[in-house]
Amino acid sequence: MWWWWWKNVLAATLLSTVTVDLQGVYGFTYTPGGVPLAVKSPFLSTWKLGSVPMGRDWPLSGGNLGITAWVGFARVDDVLYSFLGAPAASGSWFGRSPRTKDFEITATQTIYTFECGGVDVKVTFINPIEPSDFTRLSLPFVYVSIIASSNDGASHRVQVYSDLTGEWLSEDVRKTMTWSTTKSDNLILHTFSLAPQNQFQTTDNRVEYGQAYHGMLPSEGVTYQIAGDRVVRGGFNTTGHLNNTADTDFRAISNNWPCFSFAKDLGDITSPSPPVVFAVGLSRDPAISYTASGTQQSRSLFYRTQFSSDADAISFFLNDYDSAVTSANNFDSKLNIAASQISSNYADLTILAARQVASHIEVTVSTGSDGRLNASDVMVFMGNDGVNRMEEIYASTPFWIYTNPEILRLMLLPNIRWHRLAGTETSYVADDLGDTYPQANGPSSSLLRPKALESTGNMMIATAALIKATGNTAIISENADLYKTWADYLKANALIPGTQSTTDGVMAGAPSNDTNLALKGIIALKAYADILSTLGQDGSTYSDTAKSYASQWQSLAEASFGFAASYGDSGSWSICYNLFADKWLKTGLFPESVFQKMGSLYTSNINNYGLPLGSRTTLTSSHWMVFAAGVAPDITTRNLIISAAQDYIQNGKDAMPWPSIYDSKGGNATVAGVHNRPAVGGVYALLVQDLGSTVSTANSNSGGGSNGSNSGGMGYCASRWSFIDVFHPVVLRSANLVLIYIFSFISSTLLCLA
Repeated sequence: MWWWWWKNVLAATLLSTVTVDLQGVYGFTYTPGGVPLAVKSPFLSTWKLGSVPMGRDWPLSGGNLGITAWVGFARVDDVLYSFLGAPAASGSWFGRSPRTKDFEITATQTIYTFECGGVDVKVTFINPIEPSDFTRLSLPFVYVSIIASSNDGASHRVQVYSDLTGEWLSEDVRKTMTWSTTKSDNLILHTFSLAPQNQFQTTDNRVEYGQAYHGMLPSEGVTYQIAGDRVVRGGFNTTGHLNNTADTDFRAISNNWPCFSFAKDLGDITSPSPPVVFAVGLSRDPAISYTASGTQQSRSLFYRTQFSSDADAISFFLNDYDSAVTSANNFDSKLNIAASQISSNYADLTILAARQVASHIEVTVSTGSDGRLNASDVMVFMGNDGVNRMEEIYASTPFWIYTNPEILRLMLLPNIRWHRLAGTETSYVADDLGDTYPQANGPSSSLLRPKALESTGNMMIATAALIKATGNTAIISENADLYKTWADYLKANALIPGTQSTTDGVMAGAPSNDTNLALKGIIALKAYADILSTLGQDGSTYSDTAKSYASQWQSLAEASFGFAASYGDSGSWSICYNLFADKWLKTGLFPESVFQKMGSLYTSNINNYGLPLGSRTTLTSSHWMVFAAGVAPDITTRNLIISAAQDYIQNGKDAMPWPSIYDSKGGNATVAGVHNRPAVGGVYALLVQDLGSTVSTANSNSGGGSNGSNSGGMGYCASRWSFIDVFHPVVLRSANLVLIYIFSFISSTLLCLA
């Protein structure tokens, strides 16, 4: 017992020693067009866009780019500085705009340091990614921490402030809202919501029900208030504190702009202050409407199986801050070390993609016949552009394989169950489970779309990747009849797609017999045959057909340069990124000469910001480019493609979350509504190309335990340091970090042994 206790104490001590030092090591320091601030769920998605200073610009929703008003002040020696939002009154700004002294983005954190007179104010937006703990993963809350420190050696009196408005609930500021403030020994919490509530309804990717939260732990110097914007902001400007009252005049969002505010008086500081931590969240219950076979389920977020109320969950969340920071640093470091072994440019892509992808899923449970939440019935849903769209699942599969393949399995289940129970007999996989998130009520219009081959290939390849990563074949064994039906569809249609299309195929100008689409179907068919072999079954019919198709494809797609965009059009070409699946799944359908041919095509046609999808367009997608980089036959070509993709996120012209489609020449998005998609998870493709060495581990457990954790993916122990990590060249960018990483290795190992 004493050894167990000392292991935990020593581990916690070592980790607390390195928490601050690790920051600044595992991110990039330039400003992309979209900077994630509060990005944790499909509807909790707030970003800083463009180059206007933070204190002179409103954060915007990742859903529709509407304002989600958020104000942050630092008051230093009675002088007000505005470091977040664009607060103004009577035509004048509230506060001075501080200089941004330092900036960094990691996979889980966005860190600003503002120079506010003689004080540096470090503001960290922490969006935890906890792929191996479904309770923490499903919590729809984020942290904001503020640390103030003297930059001139003198003592300074400092107060800090944060407020939210009802614009977090709706862009229609005429809507009425209600609110409350609860205060206990464990929590101070502002709660606000629309009245009336419109369950499961959205307007322009903004949800019309649920509650927004702004919370803090009580401590000396903390004050709070709900009142109009001029009252609370002006009062803080004058006094440095709030009056601990709540306006009870419920009204429209824009009627004197009710603000839900907190302040903290740090007193006189010379050394860095302890972090001031705020929680921001947006939750709803039920979260998802899921219908199969005419039976509708109202599903709740997983964390509700562990907490009796959102207040309890937020109290836990705030008290979990130190652990969350340690876990975030661990995730950031593990990812950056792995990705930097490919290249620093590649690491940048994976860093920026992480929160954008992870925030698009929700882990849910059903309600049992006894009226209690059923933690054993777990499903994962992806939004916002439709529900569980197979194209987005396929594109993001590398991210889920890297972080925790169990999440991918649970994401495929709702689609599989719908096909099994819906009573709508199709021989192929539907595109999605609904047009509007969070209503997973069936693929209404998608069944009419000519994308059957695309979606069936997506399902089969994602399933094969899951099985190869985990060794768990249960998903296909339990649904053998469905998968056979889908394989038979691939067998009948893969070689000659006809007029079937893909989203990017249409943009790339492939009206019929899309060669890249045919590749997907052929490789998916061989992947199914390989799965049958894994199960000890005879897959030779499917394997032989796939091999024959692959040989015929090379002749049908023959072109003067590379391979044609569509059969018979020898003057065109396609980047044929679906060839990546042949290497990824080790299906072995195509000879090395095919990949050599693609390499020559890539180097001859790359533009400033990327590799066009084909000869008929200048449009590209970062995730498909990285698939193509995996196809490239040599490191030089691979890095050329990655460098162009990284140039876009560093120098592109778009003030928006990373779009899934943009122009490879001009560096701007020319297609509306393509920003903030989970498809960018495809940039993780190179990290999982060799499935034998992925950090993910086999796991078929969907939860359980007191916190719903599971052991797959980059769990805490799975991502602990190794001495190889410690002495990797990326780590040794400064010699004094060696001790930090040795401490991290020891402390992480101790926690795992505990």
